[in-house]
Amino acid sequence: MTSPPLVDRATSAREKPATPFRTDIQGLRAVAVGLVLLFHAGVDAVPGGFVGVDVFFVISGFLITGLILREVRSTGRLSLRRFYARRARRLLPATALVFAAVAVLTVLLLPVTRWKHVAEDLAASSLYVVNWKLADRATDYFADGAAASPLQHFWSLAIEEQFYVAWPLLVVLVTFIASRTTRWRAKIELILGASIALILVPSLVWSIYLTDTSPGDAYRVPTTRSTELALGQLPA
Repeated sequence: MTSPPLVDRATSAREKPATPFRTDIQGLRAVAVGLVLLFHAGVDAVPGGFVGVDVFFVISGFLITGLILREVRSTGRLSLRRFYARRARRLLPATALVFAAVAVLTVLLLPVTRWKHVAEDLAASSLYVVNWKLADRATDYFADGAAASPLQHFWSLAIEEQFYVAWPLLVVLVTFIASRTTRWRAKIELILGASIALILVPSLVWSIYLTDTSPGDAYRVPTTRSTELALGQLPA
């Protein structure tokens, strides 16, 4: 559940540095969520307000990579158990409350003909694959008058969680390889940077193509959103 150590015992015994509070990032988040809210409120002045979602993905890539690198620098390894436990403590209580509320309100307010779709979306959201479910259903996120899923907003969280599964595993693999070779131990961040670049370039090309041919799918699949996550990872 952990990557092999890259530092000696004296280094690994150091106290892990606390995650710094970034007022600039919090301000950027406020601007991004404000744009999204204004867009959904139908404010004509911000017809492209959904760009706030793009900003959130870049921020997520930056923050989670910084968190992982701080642990690798201070302890020489990454604990997957600790990493995923933090995610679970942060997400599961609120997620369970949302799921329970959606289930109850669906029975009380929605016609029986929609129960099946909502149940499918509940299952997909619990596994963080609802973005693929919505893409497969060909839901037009921007369609006026369409019966949106009450869990449609979980698509972006699903992409983040898919990223949080894949990226730490890649870090563990890279640190394992680096720990086996003295020559590469001091170049762990260079190797990770190259790995990110190898993800960014094909994702950007695919995003440009799919946005032109199938914008609905391009909006909610991780193969296109990886571009934004990687753009946040590189500066971290």
